[in-house]
Formats: sequence, structure tokens, C-alpha cells
Amino acid sequence: MTCPSLQCRMRLWTAFRPSRRGLAAVCLGLAALAAAPVAVRADDSTVRVMTRNLYQGSNFAAIFAATTELQFVVAVTEAYQEIQASKRPERMAAVAREIARERPDLVGLQEAAILRSGDPIATTVVSDQTQLLLDKLDDLGRPYEVVAIMPGIDVQAPSTLGFSVRHTYRTVLIARRGLDLALTNMQVQHFLVNRVITAAIGLSFTDTRGWASVDVRLRGRWFRFVTTHLEPTPPFETQLAQAAELLATAANTTMPVIMAADFNANASNSADPTFPTYQLLLSAGFKDAWKEKFPSLPGYTCCQDEDLLNAKSLLSTRVDLILYRGGFSVRDIKLVGDKPSDRTPSGLWPSDHAGVVAGLRLWHGH
Repeated sequence: MTCPSLQCRMRLWTAFRPSRRGLAAVCLGLAALAAAPVAVRADDSTVRVMTRNLYQGSNFAAIFAATTELQFVVAVTEAYQEIQASKRPERMAAVAREIARERPDLVGLQEAAILRSGDPIATTVVSDQTQLLLDKLDDLGRPYEVVAIMPGIDVQAPSTLGFSVRHTYRTVLIARRGLDLALTNMQVQHFLVNRVITAAIGLSFTDTRGWASVDVRLRGRWFRFVTTHLEPTPPFETQLAQAAELLATAANTTMPVIMAADFNANASNSADPTFPTYQLLLSAGFKDAWKEKFPSLPGYTCCQDEDLLNAKSLLSTRVDLILYRGGFSVRDIKLVGDKPSDRTPSGLWPSDHAGVVAGLRLWHGH
């Protein structure tokens, strides 16, 4: 079948996205993790958690700005080249070193994207950030496994390179292999409220976001670990609605809850239009681990230049947060990937975000 028009040749995410009902199939069983040898823990009432935005490698701005089919196809090519120039394998090696050094038990990954090429449907994997990260961790002798995957936008479009480009966005929850923690009730769910993006050329699609969670037993006590990536762009009522839905779903439990995520809500500036999202989460009883430990330090996590080549760090907002509610205290918390020494051999920052890792002590039974 021939596809002369751009609308025909561009396969939107609906061709690939699982239904809301089918999301449970994306959660991966952890019987192997539960049966793994017991790991040595410095403090067996403390769980170490991390949030890490991996950065897709492009902001795709030219694609949305294109006003003709030719401009659109050229912009797809430029985005592909930007992603390749971001050197995902090199950057995931740097993130793997962070994780290997800090040894978090549970990690929430945002922008854990897959880039594919080919025709008529792009199936050749060019880079899979999650798999690259897991492979690098294996090489370092610090293996991790996938717990759950929240599938996001999955879109394919033609390029000038002789093949179509497919980009798949995911939010992923991983766990350290050999945990002395029981993991159960893995969940993934899309938000009901999502932003509809309309490119200048007239194409539109939904930026589907959501959350992933797992229930965890630590020495007979239970808590829930959640990761998400809220909508970053205006109108910010969408982000606020997603946060409210997060509270009504993932956080709707009597268990203690940890949310380690890129909330895209500027917690460092009360005048920012996204600050109400942060305030909503705090009003629901959550505490900000960074502010609990370092009330006077900024703890900025975002953002470096799009090409990741800025010599001096440009981090100036705090959107990557570890929030907790019920039964926890903060033992330690730190930023990773925020220092010039963390840059890759090519001079790239590991991501446009810094990561946050914390040790939280679970101090009463549940």
C-alpha cells in the first residue's frame, strides 16, 4: 500500500499504544527478585530510592513549529540527529556509575525512551535508554531489573534519511537485583487528563502520561513506591489535574508512600505557575525529603542546555523530588550528575536534569 500524504505516512502513537485496560501486561513479575539471595543492608530499616530523568536528547521544537510537509520531514531528521548527538550509550554509562555508586533499592526513571528506524514500520532499535542503562549496570557488577513500565507517547514519522523514525516515551521503575525486600502489586496507569499537542502543520496527538508503582515489604512493614512525570507545559491546569489524579490513585492507600519523580513543578519558587502543583502534594500530607534535610539549600535539578554541552551548570529550578508520607524520616539525601566531574568523556552532562537519591528510614510498623 502506498502512502502519498504525510498524514498517511506518519503513524501516530495510537498504532502502538496499549489500551488503559491492557496496561497491566506491561508490569513484569518479580518472582525471581523475591527469591534472590538476601543483600547486606547498612541499616535494615532504611530504603534507598532515586529519581532520574534520563533526557530523551531533543525537545522536538522544530517538529511542532513546522508549517509545511517538507519542513516537518526535515525537522524529524534534525530531531533524530540531535538524539544521536546526545550519545545515549555514553550518557547511560554515566548514569549507571551514579546508580552503582549510590546503590538505591528502587529507581524511578523518566524519559526512558526508545529510538527506532525502518519502513514501513520502524522496528530496528537504534537506542533503548532503559536497556542501555541495565546493560551498563550489569557491566559494573550492579545488576538491576525492570519492575514496571508506563508506556507514553509512541510516534513514527518520515525523515529525509531514507527511513522513518519512531520515538517511544516511557516512565520506568527498576529495582536492584538481590533485594531483601518483597515487591508486589505492580501497577501502571495513564492519567485521564493529558495535553493534546497540535503541530503548526495541523497534526495533533495526545501526550499520554501516567504513573507506575510497586508495594514493598521491608522487615514486615509495607510501603508504596511511585514514580511519574507530570506535564511540563502550559496550561498548567493539566499538570495540576494530573497531580490530583496521582493523589486519588497511586497515593490512595493507608500505607506509607514514597513518590520519587520529575513532577515538573518548581518547588524552589512560590511565584512560579507550577508551584501550586507542589503545594497540592504537600497539602495532601507529603513531606519534601530535600527540604526536611536541607531547608536552606536550593537543591536545583533542572536544566542544562538542550545539547548538554554547557561548560558551567545551568541548574536553576528544583522539579525532581522525593516526597514521602507516613512512617518515614530522612536519613540522607543528595544530588547526582550535577557536577562538572560527572560529565561524560565527550563533555556532555549525563542528562539535562540532576538526579536525586535518598535514604528513608521506615520507623513504625504497617
